[in-house]
Amino acid sequence: MNYTSFNQYKVSKLALGTVQLGMDYGIANRQGAPSVADAHALLAASVRNGINSFDTSPTYGSSEDVLGGYLAGVEKEDLFIVSKFKYDADRAVDLEKVWKEVRLIVGQSLERLGIGKLPLVLYHKGAAESIEQVKEVVPELLNRLKHENLIAHGGISLYYSSEADHLLDDDAFEALQIPLNVLDQAIIANGTLRSLHEKGKLIMIRSVFLQGLFWKDPGGLTGKLSAAAPFLNRLNELAADSDLSVAELAFSFIRDLDAVDSLVIGAENIGQVEANLRLLNAPILSAELRAELLKLSINVPIEVITPALWN
Repeated sequence: MNYTSFNQYKVSKLALGTVQLGMDYGIANRQGAPSVADAHALLAASVRNGINSFDTSPTYGSSEDVLGGYLAGVEKEDLFIVSKFKYDADRAVDLEKVWKEVRLIVGQSLERLGIGKLPLVLYHKGAAESIEQVKEVVPELLNRLKHENLIAHGGISLYYSSEADHLLDDDAFEALQIPLNVLDQAIIANGTLRSLHEKGKLIMIRSVFLQGLFWKDPGGLTGKLSAAAPFLNRLNELAADSDLSVAELAFSFIRDLDAVDSLVIGAENIGQVEANLRLLNAPILSAELRAELLKLSINVPIEVITPALWN
């Protein structure tokens, strides 16, 4: 396992997203959330294999409780726990009301997780608010959370990858979690991703498999998702021609970007954790294949790469 140094912490190249441990999640999820015992076994298997980074949120059902139950029985010093917060946008005009709300949310997360301080907390940005609105309020909230020693570092989980370029020169956002995959590559092509990395920000990538869309049969897609069919067909063609799986193609494309520090990938069982670890060690893609994949995201409709718009 490779690790990135992030101030006093180290962050594993593969991070475990724990939303599946607290709720049914993902367009291709047929198993539902695992039992608490199975979830703890999955977490233990992750740690044994070098994964030290775990991504959670109070909005992920019982995820924080499940993770906290596991953490109660293990050494936590070398683990990098990431959680999130979101405030009621209607209260944004009153900073003190927002602060009380956020202070309570983060405090409850710490209680559920059974830890005294979060290595990293991210503002969980939604679709409706603008990044400009976020920048007016969130930096002060992160500073206060640090001042009270509730968090070590602060950042943001972006809704759209295109929002990232607005944060290049904002030091309050030390880490960014960004949705990025072979169908959503704009910030790769325009250099934003590399510039963020050069600024010293921790870059965590989620939605590498577009919440399971890559596993769907293109011919069976309906509604807005039918627009994804030609792109998925091409992805399947490239995988077959290269004698690789779609998973290997999609994962390796993001993994090998120099600016990517960690990939947040969820799992519902130990087998999926082991499969993700194998992907981490899959061969590097050829330059020719990467060039073909770079073409794949051209003209992909926003509805395809934004899960909230699928319905």
